[in-house]
Amino acid sequence: MRFKLAMALLALGMATATFTSCGDDTPDKGFELTSYLDGNYTPTNDTCHLSATINGEKVSEKASVTFHTKNLQSGNMVLNNFFEGYASIEIKAFTLIQETEGESIRLTFAGTQQVDETLQFSYSGYVVYGKLYIEFNME
Repeated sequence: MRFKLAMALLALGMATATFTSCGDDTPDKGFELTSYLDGNYTPTNDTCHLSATINGEKVSEKASVTFHTKNLQSGNMVLNNFFEGYASIEIKAFTLIQETEGESIRLTFAGTQQVDETLQFSYSGYVVYGKLYIEFNME
């Protein structure tokens, strides 16, 4: 009997759980499957934490990434204050691949970006709820 009561309470608690965007400052609007990863990630934000390196060196605390996915299969991000001489760089339409690690699900991505004649880099990383990890390698 206790087991059934515990399961009922657990189900009730899960039914009212909601997810909101990492960067959403608006009141809770309920479950939005395609936006819970969206937001502005920074190295100093515990809620939307950015962990990024360029050729193995941590990025500046002024760096930030605005991350967005519409369907959890592709994403876009804007890199702010990452590369000297470039205020922002947009990386469009990269593929997101779902990976399961234990009970965790993360979306991984990788690619290359040619910004102009002087700046090209490769990147790889992953995003999980509240955390964005990216490694950049200059080419």
